[in-house]
Amino acid sequence: MAKFDWPKFQKYWFPVILYSGIIFCVSSIPNLKTPLPEVQFDKFLHVLEYLPFGFLLARLICHTRCSVSRGTVLTTVALGSLFYGLSDEMHQMFVPGRDAEIIDVIAAALGGLGGGYIFLLFSRKVKKI
Repeated sequence: MAKFDWPKFQKYWFPVILYSGIIFCVSSIPNLKTPLPEVQFDKFLHVLEYLPFGFLLARLICHTRCSVSRGTVLTTVALGSLFYGLSDEMHQMFVPGRDAEIIDVIAAALGGLGGGYIFLLFSRKVKKI
């Protein structure tokens, strides 16, 4: 049986879990309004909110897998961001003054994908396939 690697968990898993919790907490704020509601500014904020999530998720994948291609990293990050964004929107359905929109899920996936891409731009650990 494999031994649990606490330092690796702290360095790679914990930041993703912590940031996921931050997203959840922000989504729990009732009646949260954006500074520019008339221009759909919240979609831009969703992209910005999920950029670090995608970056941290790509970092996690690259440092906990032996060998992984860039395409696999980006696909996994996009899907992870999509599904976490979907769960975030479902959570907001139960928060007073908040609603769920599919375009927010898409913005979350795009933000996560952007964050994963930014990580890969600076990473030397991933094969360029």
